[in-house]
Amino acid sequence: MKQMIEVKVKDQFSNIHAVQALLRVIPEHSELHKLSLFQKIEHIVVNGEIIRPSIELLFESRTSDSIYRVIEE
Repeated sequence: MKQMIEVKVKDQFSNIHAVQALLRVIPEHSELHKLSLFQKIEHIVVNGEIIRPSIELLFESRTSDSIYRVIEE
């Protein structure tokens, strides 16, 4: 099961943006439930572009020069 939520991301210029993120919903009884927010995100949506995370948990746009990092609050 998946869930769309709103998250805040910071770009490489320290600008903060509110964007949509698609999360994997993990049952509470699963050990994977303890994963951080970053580890549960499948992708973010910025200005209609779907951006998947890199190994470093950054989201690099293919249509612009922007790189985003999710801010966990």
